[in-house]
Amino acid sequence: MKKYYMITLIVLSPISVLGQSIFEKYQNNKEVTSISISPKMFQLLGSMTFSTGDPDANELLEMIKGITIFKALMTTTDSISEELDLWVKGEATDRDLDLMISMQESDTDLSLYVKEGEVDGELESLLMFSKGVTKAATKAQVGGNTIEAVVLLIEGKIELTKIAKLINKMDLPGGNQLKMVGI
Repeated sequence: MKKYYMITLIVLSPISVLGQSIFEKYQNNKEVTSISISPKMFQLLGSMTFSTGDPDANELLEMIKGITIFKALMTTTDSISEELDLWVKGEATDRDLDLMISMQESDTDLSLYVKEGEVDGELESLLMFSKGVTKAATKAQVGGNTIEAVVLLIEGKIELTKIAKLINKMDLPGGNQLKMVGI
């Protein structure tokens, strides 16, 4: 009986690893910075009503109300960067996301995949991958190490025109590239 149990465990263990999200896989890796903001936090922010007097802040607060998932991974390692790149391409296919932007500038690659929402100019899902960040003119760093790649996943009701502002406010790499293409 123990033998059959062990065989079953060995056969099924690769399946459980394959089902693991890339965000879960790297959340405790020392070569990766992971950001995950829970839906509860967005609900809390959305329920807050206050006036900041700053039009940009008020605009971002309105946008944040529609976000249900915000996850980001940043790595300083080339090998992890390659794995993230493969994951993004597979995830875009699996989720039926459309490639909205593919850009190369100063050896930095940016890919932006989206799923459009029901309203014009609104997205349900945004998946961004920026690779080669170390070669960019302005080098982004985490913990004193230069970032090589960034993956960003945002879901909810996302206004495309405000996403670059949010990314820049959070000081995440890729925001400048989004600005350059008019987002």
